[in-house]
Amino acid sequence: MSPRGTRTTTFVLTLFLFNIALIPSTRGDRGAKDGDDEYMSRAEILDMREKVREMFYHGYDNYLRFAFPHDELKPLTGTYTDSLAELGNAKLDKESTYQGVAMTLIDTLDTLAVLGNKTEFSRAVNWVVDNVSFDQDVRVNVFEANIRLLGGLLSAHYLASNHELHLMPDYEGGLLSLAKDLGNRLLSAFADRYDRLFPYAWVNLKKGVQAGEVSDTCTAGIGTLILEFGLLSHYTGDFVYYHVANQALDRLWKLRSSLGLFGNTLDGKTGVWRNHNAGIGAGIDSFYEYLFKAYVMFGDNKFLKMFTETYTAVNSHLKSGPWYVEVDMHSARPTHVQFNSLQAFWPGLQVMFGDVNSAETTQAAFFSVWERYGALPERYLLKSQVLHSTERYYPLRPEIVESTYYLYRATKNQKYLRMGRTMLESLNSISRVERGYASIKDVKAKVLEDRMTSFFLAELVKYLYLLFDDDNFLHSTNITDHVFTTEGHILPLTTALHEEFVGTLLPSEDEREDGDVQESEPSSRTRTLFTCEKPEEIPSPLEAVMTKIENQKKSESAERESAKEDDNANNQGTCQNGGQRFNHGRLNIEVGAGSFFLQHDSGELVHIRNLGTSSVELVNMVPGKSARSLVLDGGRGVISYVVREVTSKTTGPSATEVDNEESTEFPASIALFSHEPLAKELQTSGKRRDAAGSIPPRGGSTLHVFAEGIVKRSVPSMGCQPFTNANEVANNIVYVDRGDCTFVEKILHAQKAGASAVIVGNTNAVEGEEAMHFMMGGDGTDRVVQIPALMIPKTAADKIVTILKHKEQAQSAIEPVFQLVRRVHLPPPQIQRDSEGRTIIKGTVTLTGESVGGVNSRKVLDNENKSKPLPGSVIPGSMRSREGKVDSFHYRTQGGWHVHVQQQNNVFLLSVQDV
Repeated sequence: MSPRGTRTTTFVLTLFLFNIALIPSTRGDRGAKDGDDEYMSRAEILDMREKVREMFYHGYDNYLRFAFPHDELKPLTGTYTDSLAELGNAKLDKESTYQGVAMTLIDTLDTLAVLGNKTEFSRAVNWVVDNVSFDQDVRVNVFEANIRLLGGLLSAHYLASNHELHLMPDYEGGLLSLAKDLGNRLLSAFADRYDRLFPYAWVNLKKGVQAGEVSDTCTAGIGTLILEFGLLSHYTGDFVYYHVANQALDRLWKLRSSLGLFGNTLDGKTGVWRNHNAGIGAGIDSFYEYLFKAYVMFGDNKFLKMFTETYTAVNSHLKSGPWYVEVDMHSARPTHVQFNSLQAFWPGLQVMFGDVNSAETTQAAFFSVWERYGALPERYLLKSQVLHSTERYYPLRPEIVESTYYLYRATKNQKYLRMGRTMLESLNSISRVERGYASIKDVKAKVLEDRMTSFFLAELVKYLYLLFDDDNFLHSTNITDHVFTTEGHILPLTTALHEEFVGTLLPSEDEREDGDVQESEPSSRTRTLFTCEKPEEIPSPLEAVMTKIENQKKSESAERESAKEDDNANNQGTCQNGGQRFNHGRLNIEVGAGSFFLQHDSGELVHIRNLGTSSVELVNMVPGKSARSLVLDGGRGVISYVVREVTSKTTGPSATEVDNEESTEFPASIALFSHEPLAKELQTSGKRRDAAGSIPPRGGSTLHVFAEGIVKRSVPSMGCQPFTNANEVANNIVYVDRGDCTFVEKILHAQKAGASAVIVGNTNAVEGEEAMHFMMGGDGTDRVVQIPALMIPKTAADKIVTILKHKEQAQSAIEPVFQLVRRVHLPPPQIQRDSEGRTIIKGTVTLTGESVGGVNSRKVLDNENKSKPLPGSVIPGSMRSREGKVDSFHYRTQGGWHVHVQQQNNVFLLSVQDV
């Protein structure tokens, strides 16, 4: 392959400019009328630009007044947060002395330049140079520190030192010194790169990587370093920054699936995927972006080849109409059919790549969600076209504004100006408060959150301003070409970058594999451009690890083929934590707090939610069987819920009860907001216990029937408006379908109609999860639900609806009667305290030994085998809580796996073992 020279560099830059700015517009350069849509005159466009300018200063001035020099503004209370230490951090040190690095100011420096405020830009740059120090004892996320701080410093350095702009004639390069200092601190994430495949996701700015640091990292965290690290190499002459970032990308590339897809998270040491979900949203989004932009910035065709292959794979396996779903990276089976707000960058990337028609279609779909709610919710369910039950927030994300900007620059179609105007008006109407702009906690209820994220000023306002400013220096052909980072920071495109970097970062021969992306041969003049040469190659474990992974894949494939021939091989598979592979009989990982799932290769799924609370939910589903749903109550033990059809009742003057020949029981999950009030009511009211009932209790469990009566269907069926059949529903149990509104709204409508309880059918469950049910979450408001509510799986819902329809069609006076039942497993718990002051729910087994990191699981398993726990049950005596919150338990899955979850240092650790 011939060396790259100036001619190739010029071609790449020309291609990039064509994709962004010179794509022909079917509307004409001036943007003719689009149907009945109004035409925006130049005066109107400039008026919108000035409204955006005022928006910026309303946020910026209030940050300076109430939060500076801390990291971010809390606009509702007029205070601040030092959020760099908080971003994604489940291990927040409450005793940290960290007091901020003026993150919002650093992130916003180049926005001041874009607005043309030379005085404030100069003042802010001088303050940062004189006052900011990164020599701080604080654990930070490498990804966030890179895109917000390092990117902000490098962008401002580029602009300040650009003599054509005359922004700061007396600038002496102080930002670059800060950038190099920060870069060296972030470089510690790569300190073990010859013993592990990928950089750590977390570093301490003063101490580097600490002992016991988590090994997991996400795809975006690995792939979103190369622009900033590469430019830092260019400015400092030190090759190492680009080298390590490029090496990490090359290694990541080798881990793509046979479909060309990448998962979401992996073990940074071994490269084993922990989450197999392939998507274009959270955890992976900027990986795609930086593949293409690395090609544009550094001119190496390998990046273009990488991006083209992944782009093709995404369109082949993730695209669903104008939307993009999440799928398993190996099988392409859909896992989440939903829109994630971070996906909104994708149309902008499509514009850069030249696929404008697809970009316009997808942008229209994404923007329709904004029009519906006045903002983009974090997640939006595509099949039911409703908000996610909990992730309804909008933290002032800029991605949809970014794509609007790219589409307007490419097409000059004024509909994108109107999109920008709509978004500006929405933000001023909903998010604007007296002391800045607040994030939205719930886009439907319009509840605000006390935080103004730094990227609001750094990115959202910048793109919105540029949308309405055709005369901006960034749009002038007289200024050096540029590229935006994923944080909207402005980096230069020069031929010098291409001459320096094309082909300079070849892996060592022992890291190359046949069939991988081939890099260009180095330019003959390249290596002399660096004052610090490429570090001497040290033998890397990559080849050995990759060989091991390939052997594991072959072994797993053979096991799957064997399992197809052997009906008794159901438990011989691979176990996953969001895709975690489990091949060695034992798995120890950190899962953080909140929620995670574990999936067996046979299809068995264990989903654990609400970790760190008093009511942990555990759902265990096996294909073809009913899902097992348990509530681990920190003060009451292990609880499950069922719906039972027990009798039929004849309505009318001579009503009598008729026993069924066979009663039916359906598994169910309690609503999160119903569990605690119901438990207290049962404890104080003495509602009847049904020790036998129609269905024998399991293993000495105690049954509480907390609702009994005739079941009526709501009208409308979704229950999202006031019931038109309130007279029928009154004093009865009401059945409603899931979808179209929040669970709380459904139950409040039922409550107003006089219903005694609610059954929600999970009727919009995705394919393969028809037996799934889960605890319904609240809506983030203070609205009080006073009647209990259960969810049943789609399989059960279909049966109940069939029963009700049969009654209606037969016009029978015989009404089916159902009971809502709470089952408390094991004898009533004996609450005691251990030596550490934790509450222990005593049972038949006493746990001994250390916990994960290292738990004596063999001792636990020996005790388990002696007590012979039923599959799908919490092992007796294993559940522990602290201050009412569950922090440890052992669970035996329906398929026979042993799962141990335990809290340590505010982080939950998971241990899985095949018994």
